Amino acid sequence: MTNRRSANRLSTCALVTTLALLAASAASAGWDEGVAAFKAGNYAQAIDEFQQFVEERPDQQAGYVMLGRSFINGRRASDAVGPFQKALEMKADDVASRVYLGQAFFQAGKPRECIDTLNELNIGGLQKNAQIQVYQMRSASHARLGNTGSAAADLGKVADLKPDDARARFDYGSMLNTDAQLDPAIRNFERAVSMDGSQMEWKEALVNALKVKGRRSSGSIKTAAYSRAEEAARSLVGASPAYDNLLLLGEVQLGGKNYESAASTFQQAISKKADDWHAHYYLGQSYGALERWSDAEAPLNTGLQFADGVEEARIWKYLGFVFEKQKKFAESIEAYEKGGDSAGATRVSENQRIQQENQAADEHNKNVEELERTRNELIKQLGELPGGDERTTAPLNRAAGRCLLQP
Repeated sequence: MTNRRSANRLSTCALVTTLALLAASAASAGWDEGVAAFKAGNYAQAIDEFQQFVEERPDQQAGYVMLGRSFINGRRASDAVGPFQKALEMKADDVASRVYLGQAFFQAGKPRECIDTLNELNIGGLQKNAQIQVYQMRSASHARLGNTGSAAADLGKVADLKPDDARARFDYGSMLNTDAQLDPAIRNFERAVSMDGSQMEWKEALVNALKVKGRRSSGSIKTAAYSRAEEAARSLVGASPAYDNLLLLGEVQLGGKNYESAASTFQQAISKKADDWHAHYYLGQSYGALERWSDAEAPLNTGLQFADGVEEARIWKYLGFVFEKQKKFAESIEAYEKGGDSAGATRVSENQRIQQENQAADEHNKNVEELERTRNELIKQLGELPGGDERTTAPLNRAAGRCLLQP
């Protein structure tokens, strides 16, 4: 976004005044014609005129500058490099030519050369608008090379030079976020949103950054991050209760352990768009977090209808967990296997074996208790019979004992 805007601005307007160039000798062939063509936007003719001019007046630095500018405006940035380099050979301290050379490298897709050229400038000594454009151009070049930290630093200077420009502040935050400078990115996103609350894209970026902050944090920091994210997400939904906005709000609520609200939000999202697996999966997770295991099954199974690949495996794994919590061992093992979670399937199989052994032991103990109770009742009854004594009951005790010893 920033790169395109920078390129467009730099390709359509001059960075410094060129009035001095127009004062060159009108007697020289091609000069007046070239200036007229340039001002009229006829850059092909301007190129022809200024090429003729420098051939006839190779000692006139202004001719090379205007030839280079004509190439740039004519979308021939690579051809502009040579004339500007020649202009700097003739006048090494020509700030305008150095800026233009940087622009030529930038538009020609040579970011490293652009940076090297602009680094030789005393940028702080330029006029404010020129500073802004140079920082934008150098930032975009750094970004192309993957130097996101340097790109962010330059956009920070742009934002400081344009304190009332919410867009500049947001662009700075975006590059900080790209460079994984999460906290500064959040601060600049929040500042941009406070300056212009109508930009839904900015609020979404803020919510996503805060969501990452919440996932990476713990305790009060985690709680605060999700709380701020939910506030911004609710603002998004308030402006537009679209599926994506509802999904984002639900994710934040789920991450912030606001499970009841999350379940309600995902249900609203499903009512907007029922054929996307995300809302169904997250609804199942919300029910799971509430330990409403049986309720979680339906949305998870529905989500499977619309997911494939990695997403499908993800749902199967969570469904395996839901079955496991309900001690539905066969279903859990199958779900874990379909999700590619062999460790989960093995764990459930072992738990199933242990439960079966425990059930067998419990049944045995129950039988023992029943036999003991029966024996005691018989002994009591025999003791009450006439002539009943230890000799009468001893054989019964020995027989009952043998039964109790049998597994």
